[in-house]
Amino acid sequence: MKSLLRFALVGSVIWVAPLGLSAATPAPAAAPVAPAPVAPGGFSAQQLADGLKAGLGSVITQALGSGSLTVTPPPALAKIQAALSKTGNAATGAGFAEALSAAVTQVSPQVAGLLKGDLAAIKPEDAQGLLTGGPDAATKFLQQKIGPALKDKLLPLVKQATAGSNTAAKAKEMLAVAGPFVGLAGNKAVNDLDGYLCDQVIAQSFAMMAKQEAAVRANPALLKDSPLAQKVFAAFKK
Repeated sequence: MKSLLRFALVGSVIWVAPLGLSAATPAPAAAPVAPAPVAPGGFSAQQLADGLKAGLGSVITQALGSGSLTVTPPPALAKIQAALSKTGNAATGAGFAEALSAAVTQVSPQVAGLLKGDLAAIKPEDAQGLLTGGPDAATKFLQQKIGPALKDKLLPLVKQATAGSNTAAKAKEMLAVAGPFVGLAGNKAVNDLDGYLCDQVIAQSFAMMAKQEAAVRANPALLKDSPLAQKVFAAFKK
């Protein structure tokens, strides 16, 4: 007769198992998979990303359109300009201000174009977190994500704009008129003018974009150019 039991000696204890059963510990059951969270409005992650990017494109146009971007001169040059405005050489200082303004006007649509191109940095997995974030969460995300690369792209355009408006030449004329009161600070400001202007344009662009992002979050109707963006922003309106 066949034996129905199998004996195993473990230490000083005899363990008896039914024949044909393994002594191994059974594997634990797999934990149930939680369902993916559903976004407000039933949008997919891709739809959220597309709507967010379309909305931010409108934000950029609204924020940087119509020549609204302005920058201030470097502090050293602003001080000289202010001093000249009280003398018979006010026109020289005004000439520099006009050249600076012309350069910024030329660069404004270019930086807007670069920002719109960089919206591709927003991925579907980023969209819901940005839409549920603060009033300028998407702008801050872009600033952190593309800021350094944006400067590399923009600086050559700034140099073209300042060369075309003779901004540096006008600044040097102002320094020549100011004479010995200029000092090293004025000359350094002229040499660093393109880099300074580039930094100012980027900082002001993001500041204006952040302000407009907050506005469209509060009033998605402002996004009338994109029905999807309007619906997505309305779904996350707080």
